[in-house]
Amino acid sequence: MRLRLLIAILLAVALPLVFAQRKRRDEQPKVLPLPPELPMALAAETRSLDFHISPLLRTGGLAAQIRQSLNELIRDTHGETIIKLRAFVSGTGDARRVRDEVAEIFTERKLRLPVLSILQVGALGDEAAAVVIEAVVSTHRTVNPNGLAFLSGETAPSLRAALDRLKSSVQAAAIPPDRVLACTCFTNLEDLARSRAAVQSAFPNTQVDVLQPLRDPANETATCEAIAQLKEAPTAASVVWLENERAALVDSPQLVFTGLQLAFGNYLDDAHEAFLRLERAASSVEPVEAPVRVNAFALDPSAGSALRKTTPVPLSLLTVQAVEGLPAIDAAAGIEAILAPNVSSPARLSR
Repeated sequence: MRLRLLIAILLAVALPLVFAQRKRRDEQPKVLPLPPELPMALAAETRSLDFHISPLLRTGGLAAQIRQSLNELIRDTHGETIIKLRAFVSGTGDARRVRDEVAEIFTERKLRLPVLSILQVGALGDEAAAVVIEAVVSTHRTVNPNGLAFLSGETAPSLRAALDRLKSSVQAAAIPPDRVLACTCFTNLEDLARSRAAVQSAFPNTQVDVLQPLRDPANETATCEAIAQLKEAPTAASVVWLENERAALVDSPQLVFTGLQLAFGNYLDDAHEAFLRLERAASSVEPVEAPVRVNAFALDPSAGSALRKTTPVPLSLLTVQAVEGLPAIDAAAGIEAILAPNVSSPARLSR
């Protein structure tokens, strides 16, 4: 009898302690694993590249629109390898959400992680639209048998004038307008439909991305860049710089695409260090020697000027564009590049 009473007392004392300890363990915050690191550079076969742009969405918040845009791009590319994503985010949402969503969705689907550039802009032409994403895709097909042309940004006082300059460059490169695959224009968006129609009229088969880089632009200045299929492969070299036309004609076996490298300051040393990090990232994939297009995005004129003054690439291949924000609070500018590996001597032509 005494033994039973002793056991009952011990259980009465011990059980609450056990349950209390278990409750404390259950209440401890769970540490979520960090998302996987995205690569800073990837290579792909030039002749297999295709280009896609996600549609503007009008429902859901930023995270929902990012996920839907990524899922639609993955669906539209039919499981082929997405090499590079460039996301333009508008509004006040945290643009860094793009990176987390990309890492999560691609990991869930067991897809190769792409390189990524994230940029905050003023508007996408629809108040409900929070993000638009451009994708470079490596297919299993030969879609560019003669190579590609990369046309750097043409800047003019208006969208129509910028498109006229871009059309002149396309013509100088002997490219039919219907072979322009993708065109991105940064402009003051008062009428999205009219702006998109202007681009589509100039290049009937192109993927169109039109956006406003700043919330409160100071003027009507516009910049347009494009990627096109070559009708004939360049004969002078596998990479030809048309310096007067701000174009690079490319039939090298591969191209290297980088993500956005940030510059943390407005000084020349800051810009130079960003270029060095970009070069190291690209060279870790393939021995890179010939740039074919470099895009710089700056928060103010001084940061953009520093990038121009320190660039190791021809100015005809460099486009500097003001934007509303970058994916780091202390960043002043960012640069991304497309480069041709194992090409030591690009040809320089003036037409």
